[in-house]
Amino acid sequence: MILLAVSFVAGILIVYLQAVLPAAPVLALAVAALPGLLTRRWRPLAVFALGLLWAAWHAHSLGTQGVPDRLLGKTFTIEGRVMDRPVRQVERRTRFLFQAERMDDGSGWQPFDVRVRLDWYGEHPAVAAGERWQLAVRLKPPAGYANAGGFDYELWLFQQGIRATGYVRADDRNRRIRAGRLTPLAALRNRLATSIETQAGGLPSMALVQALTIGERSRISGDQWQVLRATGTSHLMAISGLHISLVAGLVYWCVQLVWSRSSALSVRIPALRAAAVAALLAALLYALLSGFAIPAQRALVMVGVLMLAILSGRRIAFASVIGVAAVVTLLLDPASLLSAGWWLSFWAVSAIAWFAVGREGLRLRTRRWLFMPVVLAVCMTPMLLMFFQQVSLVAPVANIVAVPWVSFLVVPLALAGALLHGLSEAAGLAVLQASAWLLDLLWYGLAWLASSRFSLLDWPQPSPWVLVTTSAGVAVLCLPRGVPGRWMAALLHGLSEAAGLAVL
Repeated sequence: MILLAVSFVAGILIVYLQAVLPAAPVLALAVAALPGLLTRRWRPLAVFALGLLWAAWHAHSLGTQGVPDRLLGKTFTIEGRVMDRPVRQVERRTRFLFQAERMDDGSGWQPFDVRVRLDWYGEHPAVAAGERWQLAVRLKPPAGYANAGGFDYELWLFQQGIRATGYVRADDRNRRIRAGRLTPLAALRNRLATSIETQAGGLPSMALVQALTIGERSRISGDQWQVLRATGTSHLMAISGLHISLVAGLVYWCVQLVWSRSSALSVRIPALRAAAVAALLAALLYALLSGFAIPAQRALVMVGVLMLAILSGRRIAFASVIGVAAVVTLLLDPASLLSAGWWLSFWAVSAIAWFAVGREGLRLRTRRWLFMPVVLAVCMTPMLLMFFQQVSLVAPVANIVAVPWVSFLVVPLALAGALLHGLSEAAGLAVLQASAWLLDLLWYGLAWLASSRFSLLDWPQPSPWVLVTTSAGVAVLCLPRGVPGRWMAALLHGLSEAAGLAVL
């Protein structure tokens, strides 16, 4: 399975590495290779061709969803739905995601299926998620800058399916057509966000709690992001695979423990299967509460594959779980392969699985989880240098404390507060503030580590050869003690250093 997954990823990657879409002869060859799916020998090649065709079709369909050149920079009317909760970023400016369905440029209404990101300046009516609006707008193609260690705004817009950005003009045509129709979960997200913002109690970490509960990170300040980057803990302040897997794991363990103690329940449904269903539902609920962003979708797929394997009663290698999850996420959205988050997520999970191999027994399991944050920080270094040209030198120290603190104290308390908020706003907010207080305690240590001028290392982007040799060296180093050949880690590290010096 892992070979087929790699072939599928390679087929998609080859499309996105090109400046233009594959030409007709290349697509014809890919189609001709598809019958190889029926034979084991040629199946990897056929899966590669399938990935190429899927990415080419997806990229072509995205290219047809932009704003026509004749409308760029001009005022025209669009009608559609507000897709997310608007964020009031600065005084007198509101930003929101809008799914346009039709437009009028003065010649009558026409279909216009484009997702846009809008800013509305000045005094204007309140905008809420789910509402239908008619708006006079000016749009432009998505554009942005990408600096070393910074955020690639243009690439992020592309991955989110946003085909234009712009602003709402002051115009009499602006009007609300219909009030929003929110699901109970979406309504809970809105109430949570409003409550956190208006009754935060002066705790700076409430912005981080908001990110951990509903996935909204717009309130995190620039200084807070700097501390997170310098300490290598940014991944802890996003609803990622780590948190969703943690919630699923805790629910799985609790349900299995309770279910197995009842003989009547265990006879009807095995405890393992009941626990798998409960864990999958818990992961789904958390992903929906977070707004079902792309990282949450990716994590949910990985948890789902693992739980479905348990439900089927079949033993499945963890490498196969990773392979299936990679293929499913790319079938849902092949453009996610352009995201650093996609590579970092699967790289981190693979590193954890690799380090855990062959370590059984209480003493070895304890050592494994004690050193996991350090090992993960080391394993992630090549990828972080590749994507961000920066790596935190204090990340191993920061993560060995921050990972269990956030995962086992802050996140469970924050989620309990979010769910309790649906029953009692005052009680829920009190629990959320308690989780923010725990984050404040952790923040003192993180800020101290970040203050060191050696905390963050800037480095030129490594060549693919350096990435391969360094990653192989780290993989060999993380093998269990007693496995022959661990000395090769030093050799591979030396090769990567030589290659890096040659590039410089």
